[in-house]
Parts: sequence; structure tokens; C-alpha cells
Amino acid sequence: VARGMLHTDRLTLALLLCRIHLKGVPSEPSLDQEFQFFLRGKEGVTTADRAAPIEGLTQEQVDAVLRLSTRMPTFKGLMKKIDEMPEFGAWLQQGTPEQAVPRLWQEEKPLTAVQTSMYQLLVIQAFRPDRVIAAGHLFVSTVLGENFTQSAERELDLADIVETEISAGVPVLLCSVPGFDASSRVDDLAAEKSKQIASIAIGSAEGFNQADSVINVAVRSGRWVLLKNVHLAPHWLVQLEKKLHSLQPHANFRLFLTMEINPKLPVNLLRAGRIFVVEPPPGIRANLLRTFSTVPASRMMKAPSERARLYFLLAWFHAIVQERLRYVPLGWAKYYEFNESDLRVACDTLDTWIEATAMGRTNLPPEKVPWDALVTLLSQSIYGGKIDNDFDQRLLLSFLSKLFTPRSFETDFALVANLDGSSRHITMPDGTRRDHFLHWIENLADRQTPSWLGLPNNAEKVLLTTRGTDLVSKLLKMQQLEDEDELAYSSEDSTRLDTPADGAVDGRPAWMRTLHNSATAWLDLLPKNLQTLRRTVENIKDPLYRYFEREVNSGARLLRDVIHDLEDVVAICQGEKKQTNYHRSMLSDLVKGILPGSWRRYTVPRGCTVIQWVTDFSQRVKQLQTVSQLVSQGGAKEIKTMAVWLGGLLNPEAYVTATRQCIAQANSWSLEELILDVTITDSNEANVDECSFGVIGLKLQGAQCRNNQLLLTSTIMMDLPVTLLRWTRASPGTEVARQGKLSLPVYLNSTRTELLFTVDLNIAPGQDHHSFYERGVAVLTSTALN
Repeated sequence: VARGMLHTDRLTLALLLCRIHLKGVPSEPSLDQEFQFFLRGKEGVTTADRAAPIEGLTQEQVDAVLRLSTRMPTFKGLMKKIDEMPEFGAWLQQGTPEQAVPRLWQEEKPLTAVQTSMYQLLVIQAFRPDRVIAAGHLFVSTVLGENFTQSAERELDLADIVETEISAGVPVLLCSVPGFDASSRVDDLAAEKSKQIASIAIGSAEGFNQADSVINVAVRSGRWVLLKNVHLAPHWLVQLEKKLHSLQPHANFRLFLTMEINPKLPVNLLRAGRIFVVEPPPGIRANLLRTFSTVPASRMMKAPSERARLYFLLAWFHAIVQERLRYVPLGWAKYYEFNESDLRVACDTLDTWIEATAMGRTNLPPEKVPWDALVTLLSQSIYGGKIDNDFDQRLLLSFLSKLFTPRSFETDFALVANLDGSSRHITMPDGTRRDHFLHWIENLADRQTPSWLGLPNNAEKVLLTTRGTDLVSKLLKMQQLEDEDELAYSSEDSTRLDTPADGAVDGRPAWMRTLHNSATAWLDLLPKNLQTLRRTVENIKDPLYRYFEREVNSGARLLRDVIHDLEDVVAICQGEKKQTNYHRSMLSDLVKGILPGSWRRYTVPRGCTVIQWVTDFSQRVKQLQTVSQLVSQGGAKEIKTMAVWLGGLLNPEAYVTATRQCIAQANSWSLEELILDVTITDSNEANVDECSFGVIGLKLQGAQCRNNQLLLTSTIMMDLPVTLLRWTRASPGTEVARQGKLSLPVYLNSTRTELLFTVDLNIAPGQDHHSFYERGVAVLTSTALN
């Protein structure tokens, strides 16, 4: 089964198998309560429940301690145990804390190895979420044995499988991630086995006709057929699948299909074939080797002799660009499909310009190389043509400007400067021949730290934390599918966790009881009402008042609809109300933990769960209640002095526009004359004057701020104190003053899909502008829905 799965999904399957296995082992507890907490531990917690800070722990860790100690009886004395353990701080900083988890739980009787491993997983989830994947692997090893996951890690022997395991009538489906082509594996296999193979690229009408005729011939003669990129024609695949059923092929016939993983592929074809998921090995070294294997030596070694060095620079740049995709949204703001086609076009462009400049000469001086033309074409057309974020464009240009320069022909040219924060550099290999470069690449280490890509080394931590969160959300989805299956055959005793406390068996399916409890809890979290603003002749002249009037009205309408929907859900679950089609659709979404479409009236990250949304929405409404109170007590002028949680507004861009209009109106200035000046204060109690507006809740990712100056840092994210937005009138000297500042994006949340506006900030002396862009430094208005 593992052959047909992405590497990251194997642990999800293994954990699901662990749950099934434990239910069938009488000597082991089923650990249902622990699993439920692992999946749903964060649900229903509001900021009002927050515990007092604990020295040495972040706010997220303190919240996790509170959840664990109040919801899991075994961890009742967690706070006390942490206080009594002097070595706890040192354990938190370990590279592999899952190998030596302290006993922070109570043991009334000796625990089995499986129970201990489960409690260790919960401790790791609370204190080191970046190590959840590693702790999950240890749990699987404890339950199913050391060799269980290792058997899936064995290298795929495609030759043996094709010959011994697959019959002529079964197509071989090679699925890959976007941007990676697996067809070379089939070509190499055919060459190794001396088999005749016909390769056809699918995607045009001629390709379909060719494929049909080639298959008809090969079925009789016993040849192999390779159809490439079949995901581009999902409708044609339905016909192909029907055709395969009617064939009576020669015993040596084999059909290979290469495709990218795509939801539109016909399910019947996937069931009929053997699926193998092919993923490119991670790391710069593997990427460089892949590039050097696709570019023929004869092409790279053509005159002038400097060509091979330029090819190496291009290969290095391509590796950096592709490897940073693993760290989205830190590496790039979104996933761009940089692939082998880009590299191929870049090589053609390089050849065209080199030949036009060299004009047959055997040597080309570095200063004569058309650097500007190459950088422009790569940044604007070939790679840059796919980029739609201005800051990603700056990042791409930053890498190209550093690499494609006459200095790259010097022996000590640094490909990566100040590696891992030290003064060590990775310098350009010496030589001009392809084998010199290949030898250098082969001597590189298999794995590289994120600093090779210009990222901070803790980017790996961010990546692992995200993967841990993804693992939990996938397990939760699988459980919700399981709950849906229960509708068909509901067994009361199999759902003891969801049985009402009084033990009454009421005949309702488990999903309905769970939803009833959830909907009641959500109603308790939400404020009961939101008072709308009172419009007066004076108030309506104020742009800020007009903005907040719209905001409060939208919030009040949404709150009313959500409460009405949830009351309907409770009534339906109690059998007091009949369902309509609207209710059925909403119940289906809520059972799966998906946010109903009718509630989605402002931008939230994809994959945001209902409980996250309800908790966050209640905080937003509370901010609007404060606004409503201020206006009713002191009029519209009171709003101006209030520090606003920008990420908690339903339409934050409109707030920034309203502040601009406010200053323009008060001073009779034109809107076009105003420029935004941002000051990050050093306290949470900053005084807001007549010309500035206070904003709270901002987070700075990838840097820190001291004395209103930015510095690069190893911390992943820091909370910014009160930030003052001030609109000033542009004057002749303003542009000169702004040139030394760094322009940073302000994103709505950590997915970085919504760019709100940009801010110009001061950077500390000795800091390089490019480094901030390479590290993906940005300001976020909210991380509540991550």
C-alpha cells in the first residue's frame, strides 16, 4: 500500500492501523480518550481561559499545559511536576526530545509500553509540536513493531515488480508531485531489459490517435507502451480504461502511464492499475545531480569554455528556487510550479545569448557575458512569469543578481555566504569542465540546512510543525469519514466517548450526539448580541465612524445568522425541528468540521475548522462590542484613540483606507499626497496622538524589532507591541528618507495568500536588504486561525 502513497501520508495510515490494532488486543487499552485529545485537544479554548505565564514557556506551551491538565485526568498534576523538575528547561531545548520524554503524568498502576508511548506523544504535542512526526513514528514502532514502517522505506525495485507481480492487463501508474517527471525511470528500465518501448506525450488530439494505434499494435506484438502526462486528459482516460477491459494482450505487453497527482483522474482506472508514487529526493545535491543528468555533456562542453560554468550557475539557481518550495509560505509566499520545463527553456536561452555574443570564439571574457539580458529574461519571463507576488519577484531578482555576475568567475565567489550564521562560505567550484562540477556536487552532503537556501535554520522547525498539524487534520478527516459510516450501522457501545453523561441511550446516531454537544458548546462561546452603532449628523461625516458602522452591522448580521443556525442544529439533534435542504447541507459540513459556506463572509485560511472559526469569531465580536460601547458613551471621536486588533477586523484593508481618509479630511489634503509612516513602539501602552492610529496583535516573522529598527534573528515569530500608523504629507525630501528603509509585506495570516498593504521600516546598521527578503521576513495581522 505504501508504494501508492506520498511519503508524508504513510504515518497517517500507520496511526490509523494502530487504532484498529489496539481495539483488537484485549491486553491493551484502546486509548480512545487519548486519541480524541490528540486530535481535538485545541477545540473550545478561548483566550479568556488562558493561564498565567510560566517562566521558560511560550504562551502556546502554557495554553497546551492548561488543556492537558484540565482535560486529561492522568495529567492533573502537570504544573506541579514541571515546577519540581529542574532539568525540564534543558529537555525543551534538545534536538530530539522525543527520545527522552520526562514522566509528567501520574501512574496509579504500571503502564504498558503502548500507554507510555501515547502519553509521550501527548507531551511532545504540547511542548514541542515540531517533533510530533518523530514521536508519531516512535508510537507506531511501539504498537506495530520496529520493522513495520521500515518495510515501506525500501527502495522500489520496479524491474522485479513489472516482471513478477504485474500481468499484461494491469496498467502501471507512475504518479508524481507537480514539476517532477517519472518517465525517465521507465525509459531506463526498458533500456536495462532491452525492451522495445513506444513513448507518446498525451495532451493533443493527435496524441490520442497515436496512443490508440500504438496500443493496438503493442498488444499483439508484446512491446511496451509509455503514455506521458495523462493527467492532462482525464476524460480520455475513461475511454482508455474501458478499452483495457476488452483487450486480450500478449504476455509481454506492459502499459505505463505517468501523471501528476490530480483529483480528476478516473477512480476506476486507479483501481484497475498498480499505483506507484514517485517523489524527487529532497536536497540541493539531489536536485543538482538531476539537472546534470538531464543536460547532455556534449551540450554543456560546447565552446566557449565558460559555458559549463554558466550552466552550473543556472543549475544552482534552479535548485535553490525548487527547494524553497518545500518551505512555503516562508520560502515563497505560495506554491509556484517551477519545473523541468523552466530549466529547459533557461538552458535554451543561455545557449542563444552565449552563441550570439561569443560568435564562434573559444573563450568569452566574464565582463562580455550578457548578464543583464540573462537576469532580465530569467526574472521576468522564464521563472518570474509564474510569480504574481511583488515580494516573491524581489526575492527571485535578489538571487539572480547575486549569482549572475562577472564575480562568479572568481575562485572565491560565495554561492552561500555566512553559512549557519558563521563566517563559513560555500564557494563556487574551481574549473570550467563538466566533470569538475559533477565531482564537486557528488562530494556535497546529502542533506543541507535551510541556510543554504537563504532561510533561517529554524525554517525546518516551522516545516515540521506544519507537517505535524497536517497529520492531525488528516487523522481528524479520516475519523469524520468513519463517523459518517456509522450512520449506516450505528453500534451504541462502540461510541462510549460520545454517550451522554447520564448514560441514557436515546436512539440517535453517535454523530448527532457529538454534533449536539458541539453546537451547544459553540453557542456558549459566542456573545449573545452585538449592539449596532447609532448614526448622527456629526458621526456620518467621520470616515472612521462610517467604516466601523459597516463593520459592526456586518458582524451583527453574521452573529445573528450563526446563532440562529446553531439553535436550529440543536433543535434538529433533539428531534424538535424538521430538516430542510439548507439544514442538511449545513449539518453535513459541521459533522466533517468544515465551515458552512453561509458563514464564510470574510477571509479565513483554507482548512480552518469550525471550532477555530467560532473561537476566533467570538473574539472579533468582542472587539466590535467595545467599539459599539465607546461610540454610545463618547461619540465617534472615541474610536480614534482605541488600539485596534487589525487581524480581528472583518475587512482590515478598509480600516487602513479609512484612517487615510480621516487624516486627509482633517487637514484638507489630497489622498494621493499621503504616505504611510509606521512606528513600532517598545511598549503595549503607547500614547496615540492626533495624527496616528494604534494597531495591536501584529506578528513579525523571521526578524525582531528593537528601537523601531529591524534585525535578522533566529526566532521564528515575535509579537509586536503597539504599532502606530501615521499618515504624513509627502514633501521633496521624503523620497530620499524612504530609500534607506525596507519595504515589507503585511499579510492577513500566516498562509500569506492575502496581501493587505506594505510598510516601510528602518533596518539596523550593517543589515542587508536582500537577506530580509531571502528569509521571508513579513508582518502578519493574525495567527489565530492557523
